Amino acid sequence: WHDATSCFDGPAAKALGDLARDRWRIASGEELSPVSDGAGCWPDVLVPRFRDVPLAIARTRPEIPDVHPSFEIEQMYLDLIARARRVIYAESQYFASRRIAQAIAKRLTEDDPPEIVIVNPVSAEGWLEPLAMDTARARLVEALQRLDHRGRFRIYHPLTDGGAEIYVHAKLMIVDDIYLRVGSSNFNNRSMRLDTECDVVLAADRPGCDTVRAEIIALRDDLLGEHLSLPPQKVSQLIAEHGSLIAMIEASRGPRGQGRTLAPYEIPELNGLQIWMADNEIMDPEGPEKIFEPLH
Repeated sequence: WHDATSCFDGPAAKALGDLARDRWRIASGEELSPVSDGAGCWPDVLVPRFRDVPLAIARTRPEIPDVHPSFEIEQMYLDLIARARRVIYAESQYFASRRIAQAIAKRLTEDDPPEIVIVNPVSAEGWLEPLAMDTARARLVEALQRLDHRGRFRIYHPLTDGGAEIYVHAKLMIVDDIYLRVGSSNFNNRSMRLDTECDVVLAADRPGCDTVRAEIIALRDDLLGEHLSLPPQKVSQLIAEHGSLIAMIEASRGPRGQGRTLAPYEIPELNGLQIWMADNEIMDPEGPEKIFEPLH
């Protein structure tokens, strides 16, 4: 099991508390009092990576009665994919969003697109999720590979030393050395339009952010080092030597069962029912009003 989350304090934590209480009020009708004193609650075992940096909170809130919808996460993804200059590194439980795939497709058709690496589990968990998410992923990746004229798009799966599948539950994205987002949203339609989600975004896009940029890259290389059983410093060195994130991964990953590694995604053969379900987004609707549309 592989996951990632965030911990922060200050005004951003207060804002997230306000959001949590508002969601609780909508769901239950109960009004909760805000925390009056949050001083001194930082965990002793947790060393902060970033200090005194602004955070943005992005939300998904569906169209339901008496609630103003928010689709900030979807727009955030589209903006970050469009802004990438060199590398997008992401970890997600699913890859099933047509809007995300369309944004990636637009970049892949450029003369010099950025590298896009997504770490996914081999398969979704449960009996229904694989039928919905894995089939959609197959159809989207098949379409993207036809557009990937420079070989800049990859999906990998992490494996243990013995070759067992590691389930990826993390939802994070790092763009160049500038943007970091982590939260609850996946690359699927539900996270964009149907579920309630919450992500935080950190940006080092202003002068004087060299330390923040270095930490963003260090975090990416730490994650890659975990997946490839390499020290983060070695990951940085190899990326510099190869001049490419994908080339570094391809040169560093070993055979299954001979150490932790990243295995490339292989498009499975789909039967007619699976293709129909994927194309109609039958189990991954974009909003409440579309849940039963394909069935009708």
